[in-house]
Amino acid sequence: MKKFFALLLVLVMLVPFVVACGGGEETTTTTTQQQTNTDGNFSSKTTVKKDWAGQTLLVAATAWGGSPGAPWSTMEIVVTEGKTSGWGEKIDAAVLDRTAFIYDTYGVKVVWEWSSRYNSHDVLKNAILAGNDPDYDLCMPRAFRAQSIVANGSVYDMAGREYIDFDNTYYNDLSVKTYTAKGHTLFITGDFANLDKETAFILYFNKNLLGGEAATNALYQKVRDGKWTFDQLVSLANSSYKDDGDGKHGDTDTYGMSTTSLNRFYEYFGVTQAGVDASTGEWEITLNDPKVNDIVSAIITANTANWARSAWGGSWGSNAQQALADGRLLFYNEVIQHIAHVAHIGNLGIVPFPMLNEEQGRYYAPCAAQQPTLMCVPKTTSDRNMSDYFVDVLAWTGREYVMEAYYENMADQVDSAVEMEMIQNYIVPNISYDAGAGVGWGSLMGGVLGASYNGNVNNFAQAYADAEAGALATIQSWNDAWAAYAE
Repeated sequence: MKKFFALLLVLVMLVPFVVACGGGEETTTTTTQQQTNTDGNFSSKTTVKKDWAGQTLLVAATAWGGSPGAPWSTMEIVVTEGKTSGWGEKIDAAVLDRTAFIYDTYGVKVVWEWSSRYNSHDVLKNAILAGNDPDYDLCMPRAFRAQSIVANGSVYDMAGREYIDFDNTYYNDLSVKTYTAKGHTLFITGDFANLDKETAFILYFNKNLLGGEAATNALYQKVRDGKWTFDQLVSLANSSYKDDGDGKHGDTDTYGMSTTSLNRFYEYFGVTQAGVDASTGEWEITLNDPKVNDIVSAIITANTANWARSAWGGSWGSNAQQALADGRLLFYNEVIQHIAHVAHIGNLGIVPFPMLNEEQGRYYAPCAAQQPTLMCVPKTTSDRNMSDYFVDVLAWTGREYVMEAYYENMADQVDSAVEMEMIQNYIVPNISYDAGAGVGWGSLMGGVLGASYNGNVNNFAQAYADAEAGALATIQSWNDAWAAYAE
């Protein structure tokens, strides 16, 4: 598909439409390619502008530690000519092909410059103070640095810009809602990034333990029909539990579900720690949603059930993946990245975490707060239009090149096309972000999530009351920063 598209686009570019002004001086060259579908009102797939030929697009991107390295770095800062990464040959080749395609098509050289995950806010602030040196055209910080970057006044608004249409499906629609406040959209995620995909939480399951082909197909159909709910998960998990004969909870029992974090239940069911009030455009605490008591009840159900086992720490934590493979665990709740550890079982199924109930209306796949990267347009850019334009270019070429290779690599590890259908149609489009979870290494609401249940007791009201004052002060600082935004 990539090679066909690249050839078709090059062929069309042989017949350019030239827009001229003044005394015939060429200022813009636009090529329209009608045969390719568009996802929204504007797409660089259908309009190629040569305005910035000869320029370098400098992107500040974050590595996980003190230097670039897979798997927790943006791919492009790891892979260069002659340098491979831990992502695999297909992905390495796709990264290089994408860079070459952008240069051949637009005449622009893309350079990815790494910075530590900790200091992307300081990188932009210091560059601005130094007279836009370096003159970063784009920046991909970690999500948990978003608010500090806004407080620095380091980014431009992407809302209402000519070259960025959030309706294009290579942007994540939930990220637009998450990072739009006071009428400003200062960050976005999409297919220019892979780390949110790698760290999105899903449910793996053992097809044999579920009941074989017929039961597996029935579960997949429930997902497609929007009828896969928590009650059904409880029922399936309950029927799978088997004691090993000693009458005690132990590592050799058969369990219905194992999860690394019960706290994720809030995000699976559409409740985050912080969000934006649609009527006012202001940040607010959203963890006190009316349905939180139902969510705490669901957590308690899992926390106190014989069929559930925490996969965090202890001997079971290290054995949960093997239990899935051995047929002693039905559902295993972990991130997509763990597919490399469980794919060998040969009967691996994949579904999104269920909805609380059908009224929820969509599945959610929360991703880890520290890992995902956002895209923003920093005020260090010397040409804001160029930066806007290449937000779109990097998004759709990310899909056509890097993400296609990423999915091909993943498809080699799953049992069938149905598992890839689940990932691509029901998990990745529903990756969700909690702005309140990305405050440093902690969270906006402190220990409320963990303290909201105590055995089989709903302790949310007290835990929330204890943390509310501090959280409200943080929210006020966010609103002050977004309200003070100026172009």
